[in-house]
Amino acid sequence: MDELKKHKHTYSIRFTVGTMFIIATIVTSMFAISLQYIFTRQMSEEHVVSKLTKATTDVSEYIQEVDLNAKSSARILSSISRTIDHDFSEEEIRTILIQVLKDNPLFYSIYFGNDQEDFYQIINLESSPIVRQRIEARADDRWVVIKINGPEHNRIRQTIYYTSDFEQTGVRTKQSNYFPTQRPWYQAASADDVYKTEPYLFKHLKITGQTYSLKTREAVLGIDIVLSSISSRITAAAMGLPTDAGIESFVFHRTGEIIASNQQGADEIQSVTKPLTLSPSEQALVDRTPSLLVSNQLNWRPYDYARAGEPQGYSIALLNLLAKKTGLHFEFINGFSSDELIRKLNQSQLDIAHSLPEMDVDAEHARIFLFKEPLAMAFLGETAPDWYSSKVGVIDGHRFNASSVMGEVSPTVFSDGEDAYQALLKGDIQLLLDTRRTLEHLGQNNNVKFQFLPIQASAPFYLTLSEKHHALEPLLTRAIDNITPDELTTLSDAWFSQVKEHRVPYEGLDSLAGTGTIHKREVNGSSKFFYVEALGKNAQSNEEFLAVIVPEDVVMAQVYDRLYTSIGGTVVVLCLLLPVAWVFGNPIVKPIRQLQEETKKIKCRKFDDVQIVNSNIKEVWALSHSIHDMAREIKRHEKQQEVFVESFIKLIAQAIDDKSPYTAGHCNRVPELGMLLAEAAEKCDSGSLKDFSFANNQERREFRIAAWLHDCGKITTPEHIVDKGTKLEANYNRIHEVRMRFEVLWRDAEIEFLQSQLAEDVHKEQALQILRAKKAQLQEDFEFVATSNVGGEFMGKEQVERINSISQITWQRNFDDRLGLSPFEELNKPTTQRTLPATEKLLDDKPEHIQHRIRPLEFDPKFGIKMDVPKYQYNLGELYNLSISRGTLTAEDRFKINEHMISGIKMLEALPFPPELSRVPRYASTHHETLKGTGYPRKLTAEDLSVPERILVIADIFEALTAADRPYKKAKPVSVAVDILHKMALDKHVDMELFLLFLQSGAYLEYANKFLPESQNDKVDITQYLTREQVA
Repeated sequence: MDELKKHKHTYSIRFTVGTMFIIATIVTSMFAISLQYIFTRQMSEEHVVSKLTKATTDVSEYIQEVDLNAKSSARILSSISRTIDHDFSEEEIRTILIQVLKDNPLFYSIYFGNDQEDFYQIINLESSPIVRQRIEARADDRWVVIKINGPEHNRIRQTIYYTSDFEQTGVRTKQSNYFPTQRPWYQAASADDVYKTEPYLFKHLKITGQTYSLKTREAVLGIDIVLSSISSRITAAAMGLPTDAGIESFVFHRTGEIIASNQQGADEIQSVTKPLTLSPSEQALVDRTPSLLVSNQLNWRPYDYARAGEPQGYSIALLNLLAKKTGLHFEFINGFSSDELIRKLNQSQLDIAHSLPEMDVDAEHARIFLFKEPLAMAFLGETAPDWYSSKVGVIDGHRFNASSVMGEVSPTVFSDGEDAYQALLKGDIQLLLDTRRTLEHLGQNNNVKFQFLPIQASAPFYLTLSEKHHALEPLLTRAIDNITPDELTTLSDAWFSQVKEHRVPYEGLDSLAGTGTIHKREVNGSSKFFYVEALGKNAQSNEEFLAVIVPEDVVMAQVYDRLYTSIGGTVVVLCLLLPVAWVFGNPIVKPIRQLQEETKKIKCRKFDDVQIVNSNIKEVWALSHSIHDMAREIKRHEKQQEVFVESFIKLIAQAIDDKSPYTAGHCNRVPELGMLLAEAAEKCDSGSLKDFSFANNQERREFRIAAWLHDCGKITTPEHIVDKGTKLEANYNRIHEVRMRFEVLWRDAEIEFLQSQLAEDVHKEQALQILRAKKAQLQEDFEFVATSNVGGEFMGKEQVERINSISQITWQRNFDDRLGLSPFEELNKPTTQRTLPATEKLLDDKPEHIQHRIRPLEFDPKFGIKMDVPKYQYNLGELYNLSISRGTLTAEDRFKINEHMISGIKMLEALPFPPELSRVPRYASTHHETLKGTGYPRKLTAEDLSVPERILVIADIFEALTAADRPYKKAKPVSVAVDILHKMALDKHVDMELFLLFLQSGAYLEYANKFLPESQNDKVDITQYLTREQVA
């Protein structure tokens, strides 16, 4: 505050920044641009409405023209066949039909079929671009004639290609399973009126369209149009709008069902599947199997339905996947109800029917399980009404086994899901039964609730083969069994994760019709303009509409162009004024940049170098002081954090040392010894160590922290393993239990002696000799077992054999050894109980001595751990432990101790160390590695170990050798410890150069003087090691 008072002549930022004429220019420009934006936007909207109105008129006229021409042409051709008593030749029929197609270029084809299953069709290749591509015609082909006839099992299809001059260019002949009398257009045709089908999949072309059919004197006449011709009329380009601009257009029914659209379908599931490896017999079966006619229901979403005649749904995608796996070819047939499809299967007019409930499958057909779906019920309100007092509706073809769910209740059967859903909304029924996913696809209404039925009410669905294709059952079953979980997930995500769009994806569009204007709406956070008009003269009575959804940026493109031009001019003017503004900005920019340089010093942690920046601007001057004060505060806080972190690390190390009284001080002494050797290495000016040094104090701190944390994993190691001083030691030394057994045997010998005297079986002197011999043997055997338990000497083959021999001595147990056990001990006990009294061995390896791992021990590959894991977690077998050749640790004990490195790695790698401490986990986890790759946990070699890591290896070993607080060994004098280190260096266990530096620098002596008692700190002749290495 005193410094601020000295600078009274300061100015505010608002006074310094900007000029009034620049602000005035910007305000004026923005006002003019806003007015221009409003008027230009209005003109652009009117222009778009004009284009869309014309497009609506064109589409409406086109649809009416197609409908009128198709119906009139069908009636004329029917009249010709009825009134003229003359049998036309094929050439005459062809000439008449081609003339009709020429007069009506919108027709895709004209054909007729009769009761004898003869079929004749002429296709106009110029009716739609997709026709020529799908029918594989040449560029100069103009007409295609398709003739199908022959008996049921040998029907022949001829496809003949002609030019515009009707010169034949090619013929293709193949087997066919097409029967005109089985098609919807044939069956529904009448002689009184022209029948128009719903959109369906054309058998030969495999695209969707509609058929106009009329019964003639001896046949049924059909005229086809393809829906792609309508879709081409509502593309953005056809309506005079920009392409690739996200424009959506739909021709739809008043119910919302899409008739045509400019949107590309996204129903093809893109998944990689591997074909089955077929046996020769299976391959032969596939090769001789013709295209199979497969059912496709009209409206069972999301499983099996047709959208504008195109097969859709989860089941369709599943069958396409089976086709890829087996090599079979499926042709989907739609346009029939579910009952009609089942009837066709029973009459062998259909090869495969799929997704059938169990009750719809006849016994004589081969049945293959496809999938299972839980049933649900839809109802209005919050609580589902009772079955027996409610009207229940089901959809025809989806009846499942309703009696298993509803008992004796008789449901109301609806022919269509839409009718059933509307009946539920009107209250005609109270419950609607179907799969949950089907119910969700029927409609969206907040008042409709869903409830799953019990799991036993789930409905299985089957694929059913006609009798003549029963041989395919094993192949299809194997293909279904080989569908991978990933493939099933792909199918489920595609068809079940959201409701597939078979309707216009916008609600209430028909209510916008008749206004002649565009309406703006927000859709998913973006603005769009909606234009909807009826495709007819009366919007109230018409059933079909055209909707065009235009993103706002398309409508506003011209507006934005003019807007950007105006803004560009304004920007040019402002750019000319920028040099003046730049001059006015100097008083602020210059000190701010100086302050930025000061903040860089803070970033580099050069807190003491931060200076105050002088400025006449009050705010800048105050900010400079704030930065200066902040730098000092950050420095103070960082020091506090460092002290806190190091104190916490020392606390952890102290906790590890305090955990076992036998390792107290280890985590404290290793850092001291490590830093002594590291300082010596930094001062070394010869050999490979001459280039070693820590870059700064941060790296030294990093090394010191790693030394403190090098054994942090020991906090997870059980104390009785770390402190194990005898072979039989677990949570206690079990030699006492063994000694008690010897005491039992001693007592048994005396009892046996007394019993022999009472029975007068043996002379007293002889019995006494036997007693003394037994006692002497027991004393000798126990002494051997107790000595072996200490683990001070190597156990050779003879010693192990003697242990095994002693173990064969038996004693009698009269008490149940299952009483008084902990729950864990009870789990390890065998399930069978021995009869008392039980004969026990003096020493034994029992099943309860084995402790299995609770879970498999697995290492994360990123840690690079390469340790052999013993089969068991612990093996407390008495013979197994007493037979340890060296020391007191079994392989399981040794691994449990070594496992502290793995725990340490997991703990340290999980900590978010800052960049300056990033190598702490590495340094702290390599002190048990060797230069020759025999260490643990990663089996690193000399090439993998840095100098700091090698230093910690020596520090850890030397401290352990000289520590006087280990129960399993005595502390080594300094001379012995040095000699052992030398041998380890010769064996490439530790670095020889660092070992010699350890001696030459006197680091070992400095450590010994500070931490070891005089009795242990004996004199070491280091010349013998130095001379020996120089000679070598």
